[in-house]
Amino acid sequence: MAPGGPSVTDAEAVRAHYRAALARRMQTAPEAVQRRLMATLASLPPAEAAASEPAPVERALRPRSKPPLTPLAQLNQHIGQRTQPAGTARPELRSAQAFHDSWARLCAEDEVAQAVQRGPEAAGPLNSHMLVLRTLSLLSELSPDYLHRFMVHTDTLLWLDEASARPKPAAAAKARKAR
Repeated sequence: MAPGGPSVTDAEAVRAHYRAALARRMQTAPEAVQRRLMATLASLPPAEAAASEPAPVERALRPRSKPPLTPLAQLNQHIGQRTQPAGTARPELRSAQAFHDSWARLCAEDEVAQAVQRGPEAAGPLNSHMLVLRTLSLLSELSPDYLHRFMVHTDTLLWLDEASARPKPAAAAKARKAR
């Protein structure tokens, strides 16, 4: 570096590094952020050392393929498809929402009642199965809304557990080839 300040090549190197960093960030950013980064890249002064830095910028401008969905994203997509009728984006009527909430609450209470009936008969006071059943029945008496939310949460966890236990398509293909 020259004693009077940075040299022209140092400034070019910093600009090239900044452009490359913006281009790398654009590859993983959401679309709105990508547009903002593109505007920032376009507003930068033209690079003198153009031969060294267009590759990251061009790479960032290429369309990206979508990453595979995680089990949680699959669940959200599944719930969205089941809860929203095809082609409608209207909100649910208040009366329909109240009916839906009441029905869900009744179903949760019914599931707890059935689980209590199926519970072990000669279990001791500290049997974990009986403790859970007793807790759920008390919860249905004290707070039906909380019971409903708890049941939804439990169903979600069970769905995620089953989804993670399913063999991946690539792993299943390898297992078939190995046989």
